[in-house]
Amino acid sequence: MWGNIWRATIVVAVVAGAGATPAFAADGTYVPNTPEPGLGGSVVQSLCVRQAPSIDYSIDRVDASTAARSSSAELVLSRGGRQIVVPLAVDAAGNGSGTVLWPGVEVAGNGAVTALPGWVRSGDDWEPRDDAAVWTTGDITAQLRVGDDTVAVPLAYPGYSDDCATPVGVASGGISGGSGSGILAHTGGQLPVAAAVGGAAAVAAGVFLVSRRRRRVEA
Repeated sequence: MWGNIWRATIVVAVVAGAGATPAFAADGTYVPNTPEPGLGGSVVQSLCVRQAPSIDYSIDRVDASTAARSSSAELVLSRGGRQIVVPLAVDAAGNGSGTVLWPGVEVAGNGAVTALPGWVRSGDDWEPRDDAAVWTTGDITAQLRVGDDTVAVPLAYPGYSDDCATPVGVASGGISGGSGSGILAHTGGQLPVAAAVGGAAAVAAGVFLVSRRRRRVEA
């Protein structure tokens, strides 16, 4: 019995050791795992800071070439041929993090939000306006650019909610919903197409099974 236990222990030790073995080349030399150059580790997301729709970013640029370094970075929002460029602060290597206001958002000295894409505050009310960023609350594409490096990033307007400044009666996309429509959230609430199709199929299957049971009972 003890012989079997020792053999099992040796097998476990060998397997565990194999999982921790570093990578080696054909000649036996160690080969480090070098990250691919670019912006793959960067993150861009939308959020609201003190009710103000904003963009939070963290740029992680991997580039061994000193000549390719750049101290300039920007986020390009696009839709239907229109573009807005949002400058981002980074260091000399092109790395950095921070938070900037969403295009079209304006904040007073006391922190109160005074303007949104497509809206401007007038006293206690909000009035529609046709500003340059009104289209950014809809479906957009976003691209992060640092020097010669670019990467597409998923991004959408943070939406109208209790955490974000919201004109009363505004529905998704910044369109007035009329009296009694309330405040509706914007992006992120759509049901994926695959899930919707799957849900419809499940309902149809349920109806079919119920029909079969009824026919059996009646028979």
